[in-house]
Amino acid sequence: MTKTRFEIAFEGDPFAEGEIDVRDLAPTLLAFGNVVQAANKVLNGDRADARLKVAATEEGSFVAVLTMDVSWLTDMLDAVAAHPQRVVAADQLMDLLIKAGTIVGGGTIGLFAAIKALKGKRPDKVEQKPDGTTEITFNHTTFLIDDRTVELLQDLPTREAIESLGTKAARVNGLDNLRIGADTEGTQAVRLAKSDLRSLNVPPEPDEPDTETTHRDAWLKIVSVHFTDGYKWRFSDGGERPFTAEMEDTNFQNEVQEGNVTLNANDAIRCRLREEQSLSTSNLIKTVFVEEVLDHRPGARQISLL
Repeated sequence: MTKTRFEIAFEGDPFAEGEIDVRDLAPTLLAFGNVVQAANKVLNGDRADARLKVAATEEGSFVAVLTMDVSWLTDMLDAVAAHPQRVVAADQLMDLLIKAGTIVGGGTIGLFAAIKALKGKRPDKVEQKPDGTTEITFNHTTFLIDDRTVELLQDLPTREAIESLGTKAARVNGLDNLRIGADTEGTQAVRLAKSDLRSLNVPPEPDEPDTETTHRDAWLKIVSVHFTDGYKWRFSDGGERPFTAEMEDTNFQNEVQEGNVTLNANDAIRCRLREEQSLSTSNLIKTVFVEEVLDHRPGARQISLL
């Protein structure tokens, strides 16, 4: 087991005497606990468990002194003892989360400082370095983060837990700053002003996903046909599962609707297909379009005995 201590402080006039309403404190601390567990899951997987405990408070602002335990699972003790680098210890995990550093001309900064610097947006440029760090540029400002912090930035459960933390903290009446970590002679804690808490939200998906378009000719078996707006035709190309496609050949549709072409089960059409793949941060979507029907072949209507 590894253990580290750190502080979360609620700074503002209502907390000057070191008191806070438990209804404000509990949701924020629980939300921070969820952040720690999500981050630990990313970095340690099922090899270790992380927990937060409240240790003490002091006056001047309301300060919660917390301890974080990273406990190795019983069946992993021997492996961890032999390869300790495989588990991110409590002090390392907390450093990756709350290390303040400096944005310009300093070393690496932690997850909260990076999210604050990005202001809820996506970076303009990301460049991985050979020394285990990544250089991030946003709004003409460049800073360094540990490659493991990049993993946390990209992990949706961790980012959702951080967004929840910001939402809970924003509800605390009279809060000026949420301080994470302690001010010391050589370092400064990460301070999130109430206006900064919005930057903890998960960035929206890119407005323009990357799209790849391909064309091909193929024979397709007709599974089902729809002429109602919003419904797609269903086909099989001989693979394991049928798929849907947008029918764009209006001439062929008109021929079918006017009775000039009769479609039945097992009919096949040879057509020109357009396939569009749209790649966003969290999804890969493929849409198929039938641009033109080149040939129609009716399916078997009876069994051939001779």
